[in-house]
Amino acid sequence: MGRTGKLVVAGVVVLVLALAGGWLLFVARTSDSPPPAALDPAPTTTLGQATGATEAQADGAATPDGTWQVSDDGSSYVGYRVREQLASLGSPNEAVGRSTAVTGTMEVAGDTVEAVKIEADLTQLTSDEPRRDNAIRQRGLESEQYPTATLELAEPIQLASAPVEGEEVRGQGKGRLTVHGVTREVDLDLQGRWNGSTIQVVGQLPVKMSDFQIQAPRFGPVVSIEDSLAVDLNLVFERA
Repeated sequence: MGRTGKLVVAGVVVLVLALAGGWLLFVARTSDSPPPAALDPAPTTTLGQATGATEAQADGAATPDGTWQVSDDGSSYVGYRVREQLASLGSPNEAVGRSTAVTGTMEVAGDTVEAVKIEADLTQLTSDEPRRDNAIRQRGLESEQYPTATLELAEPIQLASAPVEGEEVRGQGKGRLTVHGVTREVDLDLQGRWNGSTIQVVGQLPVKMSDFQIQAPRFGPVVSIEDSLAVDLNLVFERA
């Protein structure tokens, strides 16, 4: 093989290795998905502190009753989790995007969550892949045209008992989710914990993109995206 031929072969090998390296980097990044939203570990208390909290709640001096608002400290987020198929992988990859631009309020009275309204700025959704984020803004979710998602209770949520400070509670009910200019009723299965100064609420809401007239956008190495996804919620409330 002449000098020119060897240079051509070497150039092709370098190009192939570069493309493979970039591909593997892309796959590694998109495969390393953050876990679903979950409650923070319960704060530790001494026996005296626990007894004092119980007595304070019993005499009505400390309860979560009242109006709460989403904290603006950046700890809250609304996002998505969806399975997408990459051309290089035999099984689907989980794509995760989140927006921390979240506002809203919650009304609590005894063992009832009376009202909740949450708004999220979908133009702030970010994942580990900028190409995915750009595709969502311009196609599919079309967040540039429909920038806001809202979630409201369709009816009050009845808890098994009034929240006790530091203890996990679970609430189930119906909500109204508005995305892409379309409103649909969704099932709510949420976990929460009141820690005195804050209330954390987390959950995953199963939905279908087609129910909200969203056509899943494709980009780069993504050959397909599942219609079903989970709306991931991590909301931290403070006293209004």
